[in-house]
Amino acid sequence: MIVRIRGVKRVRAKGRVYYYHAKTMTRIMAAPGTTAFADEVERLNSGGIARPQRAAGTLGALIEAYRQAPEYARLADRTRADYQKVFDYLAGMDGLPLIQLDSAAVIAIRDKALDQKKRRFANHVLQVLGTILNWGKPRKLAPAINPAAGLRKIPRPRDLPRANRPWSDEETETVLGAARGGLRVAIALAVYAGMRGGDIVRVTWAAYDGTALTWRQGKTGADVWLPCLPELKAIIDGAPRSATTIATRQDGRPMTEAGLRKAFRTLILRLLKAESVQPGLTLHGRRHTLGDALMELGAELGHVQAILGQKSLAAAQHYSAGAGRRRQAAAAIELLANARRTKSENSAGRTGKP
Repeated sequence: MIVRIRGVKRVRAKGRVYYYHAKTMTRIMAAPGTTAFADEVERLNSGGIARPQRAAGTLGALIEAYRQAPEYARLADRTRADYQKVFDYLAGMDGLPLIQLDSAAVIAIRDKALDQKKRRFANHVLQVLGTILNWGKPRKLAPAINPAAGLRKIPRPRDLPRANRPWSDEETETVLGAARGGLRVAIALAVYAGMRGGDIVRVTWAAYDGTALTWRQGKTGADVWLPCLPELKAIIDGAPRSATTIATRQDGRPMTEAGLRKAFRTLILRLLKAESVQPGLTLHGRRHTLGDALMELGAELGHVQAILGQKSLAAAQHYSAGAGRRRQAAAAIELLANARRTKSENSAGRTGKP
């Protein structure tokens, strides 16, 4: 389906939405609703003539230069979108001369973001500022001394419950038992493969060879190969192939990330009302659960990085990382499978059942 929106075509393909300039059919990479999106549409409407550049030596000029750089283009779509949120927030400071951007000014920007957008966004603003200032240093676009370097992030309040807390075994069993259809498949991908929500709704049947899953993470761009635990294999093998994606809606069409979040939240609220689970259960918490379980079993850090597709492992091993990640992922899955077999055997021994 294609919908015209002020000179822009909105195209849905394989469960994702893309935006194109209607006249030239040039894809617009910036996130819709942002300043960068409007700038790109205006540039294309004017025949490709760029808008006047921000004044040299200003924060706006540095951000604009970074957005045109290959380092920015190489970021994963999700990461670029997160950076763009910060750039949009800083748009009102475009004219700030970088010579005035000292540590005190950076702290003031961080603290203002804390007041307006809360702690996580404020810390992200600090991190993005540090990144683009470091990028600009060797290019003579930023001060030789990064004013954001060494500044501490706002600490998490001690009395704040742990975000994305691990699930207990009982909660895992309860949630999977209560979920139905495509939602159960989606939750299983989170439980047994540690997938993020965006990857869950994008992974296709082509990524599954009957024994393992292979996919590229949307957030980090890291390639992940993962043998399926028997529980996951059984759930995937029993799922209908009504769409290109493994996880689907009730009508058999591909599930969206927003749809997954809504369905999961509805299920958890129902289970909370029945007091079947404890508060604080999130889909992303399953990644923490998987990592914690592996470390408790004595796994190496490389096992955790491989099974969760951590980008740092891919960067360190570069071209030789593929085989290494496969060995680490296989070893990690074997640890989990052995632990489950032992637990099942011990349980059978206590009950006297075979």
